[in-house]
Amino acid sequence: MLLLAMLSEQAWAEGARGAAKSVLAPLEAAMTGAAGNVDRLTSVFGDVSAIRAENARLKVADEALRRQVVELNAAAKENATLREALDFKRSFGHQMVAAQVVGRGPDGFSRTLEVDRGTADGVRPGMIVTTGAGLVGRVREAGPHGAIVQTLADPQSRANVFLSKSSLQGTVTGGPTALQLEIEHSLGITATSGEWALTSGVGGGYPRGLVVGELASVAHRDSSTSDEALVAWVNDPASISLVLVITDFTPS
Repeated sequence: MLLLAMLSEQAWAEGARGAAKSVLAPLEAAMTGAAGNVDRLTSVFGDVSAIRAENARLKVADEALRRQVVELNAAAKENATLREALDFKRSFGHQMVAAQVVGRGPDGFSRTLEVDRGTADGVRPGMIVTTGAGLVGRVREAGPHGAIVQTLADPQSRANVFLSKSSLQGTVTGGPTALQLEIEHSLGITATSGEWALTSGVGGGYPRGLVVGELASVAHRDSSTSDEALVAWVNDPASISLVLVITDFTPS
């Protein structure tokens, strides 16, 4: 190779060098172009890999943000429930025990709730259960550290109520889709949708003034001694997480 290099630098080899360069020039250009294409292809593969890695990172970050939003929403809802319950406890004037809902009834409508307070906390069968929004039901069974609450949705539940505007009296019973209200007739007075039904205290089953729900519809019948109405319950049994057990009221 050294000898060939020395010979190629001789003046008499100038013509051969030129011919060789002319022959090799297209090959050199092709090889240079191929090297450039390889570099560009390698760069593209590198960019695709970087984009994929960035997408994966952004997906993880997005999932983390979504989880944080859900957790914040849940915390905000729980805080609102706690504030509502505290305000109700202060304004209602009865002794109460707060309890967490730890289980729901055997059917999809959740006619019963299981709470984490029992006889060791002063909870007894028959005691009234509420939320900050209004009446839930009453304690059906109680153990040392837990209790079963029969909600107003149960067909066996009954609550005597009065209406906020017309002052008409009636009885609320549980139903499969909504609370049913039978309203006693009063001369010249009829109930209207949008009125609030509150416990009347008649019969001694519940203290007076607990909100039950809003009249969703009223069916008036002149030929009957009562009207029928549907009541939109203020409590959603599927989303109740905290209840208040009234411990200083004894139903008669």
